[in-house]
Amino acid sequence: MKPINDPFFDAVKNAAATRTYRMAARFGLPAAEREDIQQELILDMLERAHRFDPAKGSAGTFTGMVSEHRATELLDKLMKDRRRLSFGPSPIAANDPEFQEPGEGDHDNVVPMWADDRDLFADSMALRDLETAVAFMNNDQIALFDVLKATEDLPSACKSSGMSSATFYRRVQDLQMHLRMFGFRSAA
Repeated sequence: MKPINDPFFDAVKNAAATRTYRMAARFGLPAAEREDIQQELILDMLERAHRFDPAKGSAGTFTGMVSEHRATELLDKLMKDRRRLSFGPSPIAANDPEFQEPGEGDHDNVVPMWADDRDLFADSMALRDLETAVAFMNNDQIALFDVLKATEDLPSACKSSGMSSATFYRRVQDLQMHLRMFGFRSAA
């Protein structure tokens, strides 16, 4: 457990409170959602505490950056959930004579519909980013990328590449860095 006067812990609390206040003011979040996001931010920053190096920067800078990125992810998820759960106004009001109570099986098809929900726009953007990344690869990177596409896992790819394992994994790391430049977090 962290001591109460720990500067990192204080920075975590301040960053979470600041981010959630800004999000609540900008997007009209209710208090319950604001508290949930604040707790998520605090937990996430505390889980990343081992990455904080005081020699590289202040605790406030570290927690500010982490909370900014994580808050964006959480808000994105919240907004997608809201869009999925909001339905248009019903043409029949509950007090209309035509209104019927839903039967037992009326909502059976709703879950499968949501389970198959994909963000096709994001998929197409990722494919476009991948095509751009491949266009800027050198011949060695393209060859390695083709080997990785054709195999199921890294050890199999290493064997089929014909490279030494040290060279193979170094080139995989170089390829990961190349893909990260084009926005892919977990490459290869």
